[in-house]
Amino acid sequence: MRLEKATFGPMLRAARERRGVSLAQIASETKLGMELWADLEDNNLSRWPRQIYARSYVRDYAIRVGMDADETVNEFCRLFPEWGDRRAEKLIRGQAAIINHDLTWQDLPTKERRRASDRSGATPSFFGRHRTRIVAAGVDLSAILGITGIAVMLRAPFWPSLGIAATAYVMAATLFSANGFGVAAAEWLIRVVGAMPAAKRRLISSRAS
Repeated sequence: MRLEKATFGPMLRAARERRGVSLAQIASETKLGMELWADLEDNNLSRWPRQIYARSYVRDYAIRVGMDADETVNEFCRLFPEWGDRRAEKLIRGQAAIINHDLTWQDLPTKERRRASDRSGATPSFFGRHRTRIVAAGVDLSAILGITGIAVMLRAPFWPSLGIAATAYVMAATLFSANGFGVAAAEWLIRVVGAMPAAKRRLISSRAS
């Protein structure tokens, strides 16, 4: 991968969209504001952290959209050296070589200063990768069954009502929404839940169960 500076952000966006991952999902999983991820995709780093933190978040993004994390971080550092500055690593490696020390370098913030959700570095679960689509499917199914239920209450037969409701819903979603009603509703729900304090999310979860 060898990119021009102007194509880095759009390349990330294209990979994310191919994977079916929303910015709201990435923001929720990394605890970094959705606006900052949008800025990264627009090559606007004016509000971004620098050095090891910038590299760490770019790595997180790459993992979640199915890209090679090391290669993506390397390109970020090459194209945006003022944000991906690796001089500290070079200095540490040089000092280790002088004293013949076997250095194990990890390009991540220390555990004390890195959020717990970011420390794992593991590939997210199936639900984590496809959460928006799963929630969207639930929203779409609930809407279609709700419309069908109303028709049945009006004494219409179930199966013809289900077919008509599904067809009408899909056509309306295609006409009036770029990604479908379910995806729009799912992104909104995930964004709202992600913005809640952790204690409030636990309270809602316990009530639901």
